[in-house]
Amino acid sequence: MKELLDKLLSGEGKLSLLLLQAKEYAEKANDEKLTEFIEKELNGYSSNELPEYRKIKSEIVGDIQDAYGQLVKIEYPLNFSVLSEHMGFDLSTTHIPDGIGFIEEGLASTDGQMVLRPLHHKLVNMLNETFHHNNPHLKLVKAAHRVGRAGIQYILTKVRQDLIVGLQKINREQEIEIKEIEDFSKDLSTDKKSVFVTYAWENEEHNDKVISFVNFLREKGYDASMDKKESQEESATDFNQMMLNGLQNADKVIVVLSKKYKERADGFKGGVGFEYKVILEQLKKHMNKFVFVSFGTNEHKDIAPVGIGGRDVLNLKKDQDENNFNNLFAKLESENIINFSEVSETKVEIVKKEIKPFKL
Repeated sequence: MKELLDKLLSGEGKLSLLLLQAKEYAEKANDEKLTEFIEKELNGYSSNELPEYRKIKSEIVGDIQDAYGQLVKIEYPLNFSVLSEHMGFDLSTTHIPDGIGFIEEGLASTDGQMVLRPLHHKLVNMLNETFHHNNPHLKLVKAAHRVGRAGIQYILTKVRQDLIVGLQKINREQEIEIKEIEDFSKDLSTDKKSVFVTYAWENEEHNDKVISFVNFLREKGYDASMDKKESQEESATDFNQMMLNGLQNADKVIVVLSKKYKERADGFKGGVGFEYKVILEQLKKHMNKFVFVSFGTNEHKDIAPVGIGGRDVLNLKKDQDENNFNNLFAKLESENIINFSEVSETKVEIVKKEIKPFKL
């Protein structure tokens, strides 16, 4: 179990093979729920039981012929939002029911950042009826979902996360000591709080400011890290795995919001899009782990991704000028700034108004 968890936590090994190993532990522990989860991830899902993380927002693209049978457009973006609304579901959402092994092989054979998943010919024919109606001289002969590679990669990340949780649950129930595994990236001999800072790469000025911020935290006694610190300590860095390790293993995660971060997060683009999905998932269980901050140069509405909604965003410039970063440190230490009194056992006595006898 320890070796298996080590591989899962470090991102090593093919997930499909690790699932097979995990199935043995789940069956021995009579964990029916985990066993069922593993079997479906290995063998694939039916259409009516597909989990949400396997439904990915994508773009419909198609090959178009003119009236003479000549291809005039290849992988041309198409908008079927009106048809989607009429049918009651989003046609641009691609469902990925395949087993993990199939997904892994597909990603391994694809070099680009986008992946094409061809649509069934019956669906293409249906789409062509609408397309041809609006474009009488053209015909849609082939169509596919164009999906971001990061979106499909997230399926592997989510399955790996859920598998870790399931195996750790088995360990706890069997009273197996796994503290060393859970904290594999932490130095247990120190009480320094680990902080991972994530952000969107922008111009040199912004990136340098993030570096200075991380160094400032280290000078204040926090074991702060970021992508540039981690990447210079390891050659051939897998940035997605590095981000996943930082988000999962740090005591606190600081997300530096900016216009560029919002743009990439809302569009689930690139590395920011990948980590944003992980953050949204972790926020459901670890609300106090994440600290959203800004450098104070933009308004909240311009930098906050839709998914974090009305969550508090700490203006570091204001906190610096007015509080000497006291609000930041309070969030990192999970301490309240205002100490309210304990609720008294003594209740206040309400003075009743006496009703005088009726007399004319």
